[in-house]
Amino acid sequence: MSEKTSKSADDDTPRSQTALIVCLGLVAALAPLSIDMYLPSFPTIREEFGVTAAQVQLTLSGYMLGFTLGQLGYGPLSDRFGRRPILLSGIGLYIAMTILCALATDTGVLSVYRFLQGVGGAAGTVLSRAIIRDNFSGNYMARAMSLMLMFILLAPMIAPVIGGYLLVWLGWRAIFWTLVICGFIAVLVVLIGIKESLPPEKRTQPGIAPLLHGYSRVLTHRQALGYILSGGMTFGALFAFLSGAPFVFIEFYGVAPEHMGYIFTLNVLGVMAGGWLNSKLVITQGVREMMVTGIWLLFVGAVILYVLMATDVFGVWGAIAGIVIFTLPLNIINANAASGALEYFPDAAGTASAVVGAVRYGCGAISGVVVGLLHNGTAMPMAWVIIGCSVISIIFLTTMVRRNG
Repeated sequence: MSEKTSKSADDDTPRSQTALIVCLGLVAALAPLSIDMYLPSFPTIREEFGVTAAQVQLTLSGYMLGFTLGQLGYGPLSDRFGRRPILLSGIGLYIAMTILCALATDTGVLSVYRFLQGVGGAAGTVLSRAIIRDNFSGNYMARAMSLMLMFILLAPMIAPVIGGYLLVWLGWRAIFWTLVICGFIAVLVVLIGIKESLPPEKRTQPGIAPLLHGYSRVLTHRQALGYILSGGMTFGALFAFLSGAPFVFIEFYGVAPEHMGYIFTLNVLGVMAGGWLNSKLVITQGVREMMVTGIWLLFVGAVILYVLMATDVFGVWGAIAGIVIFTLPLNIINANAASGALEYFPDAAGTASAVVGAVRYGCGAISGVVVGLLHNGTAMPMAWVIIGCSVISIIFLTTMVRRNG
């Protein structure tokens, strides 16, 4: 794998490269906005509809399931018809379903609309990665991924804060109306700032056979699959935290819902710091080496998190410190996992990106359900799942991805 080359984007000015990365980050940010902005409302939704914590968490898992399946469709469609029209279609579906989420009358209906909202929201994430692959390659692609993720992570930094105050002032439905506005902003960003990156002569042929062949290539490529599965388990650890944190901090530690956003902000700062570090080091250290380092840091952070929560020696501040340590390497891992996998498929970046995203959010959905099922009023189920995911991530990377592969 050629790791020190960059393609067409190298011919652009640094300013135009940065503008593209920022625009892609803004569009892809719909996904974390749709997750993090309404997390503080979990206990309120449970009380309003008279349901269990696990039933409320199904609205998150439903979104991630739709997000997972949506990516599997958008990737090949964008390889066939181009990135831009598919991206706009997905955002349109997202806006429509978000309106219905705001009008939902029970958690069952809300889960269905969240599923369809996830299908629409998948377009921004899967196609932002594909467009990065269209414009960059090798270690330069990993750097671009890291920078894009840093812009994406501005969303979860501010989303829980906004969501918490919207919940207190206007109720949980106002959160979804705010997301509708964000959807329209994303449409404007695409129309103004993102050009078509896949010319007609590079697009795939129509039909089921090319689609199946594309997925077969990705799923049977040992090196790429190692990156994909390892990164997927890292997302499992992340979403174990996202789905468990509202109950842990609000109910166990007694944090006010409107203050949850500040806890998420501290954690996102850790993730962004890891992304900045990766963007500086990956050009010289390489994708695999940076990912190995990140995964071991993740494991150590997960163990520290478990110890701090199990002993409760520092109370809520110990839990916050443990989560900051755990989240620090997440951007390092995820940027390099995506870049490592997509590097092998320059002619099918949409399909490869779809598999990357589907596995990530599939793992996230499963871990979120597991945390909900293990919910016992303490922080331990969340910590157990995080440690388990980090161990499996290490196994996938070290057994499937060769050095210099």
